[in-house]
Amino acid sequence: MAAPNREEQIRRLVYELQLMQGTAETLQQRLQVLQTAITDLRVADNSLRALSDAEEGTPVLVPTGGGTFINASLGNLETVIVGIGANVSVEMSLDEAREDVSGRLKEVEKASQSVQQQLGQILSQIEVHQERFNKLGAELRGEAPGV
Repeated sequence: MAAPNREEQIRRLVYELQLMQGTAETLQQRLQVLQTAITDLRVADNSLRALSDAEEGTPVLVPTGGGTFINASLGNLETVIVGIGANVSVEMSLDEAREDVSGRLKEVEKASQSVQQQLGQILSQIEVHQERFNKLGAELRGEAPGV
């Protein structure tokens, strides 16, 4: 194989590696967002589950941010307000809210698994391309026999 052909293959591999690395970074960022959503939904799910057994007037600590809390008492739990996105919230029964949060949690977990699978595939492709790049580079330097 002629050296110019190898050089062209190396250029192509470098370009493809850059594209794949960008894709991997995007997938990692998406995975991070999904993991944050999973954590939030699990907290909500656990909270709603715990509240379903609580009675009106039960003392609770309400987080106010920055690691601070206030003492409060539970009010009427027949309905709760649930954010549905785009700064829109709706009132639902406690059971409906639990179903909604549980359903969203399952969807986000499924999306997370899909992104993890895609990331694994792209990382495998990067590894294969990197090995090919290293082999072609060694051939150009005369360190390995030709293909």
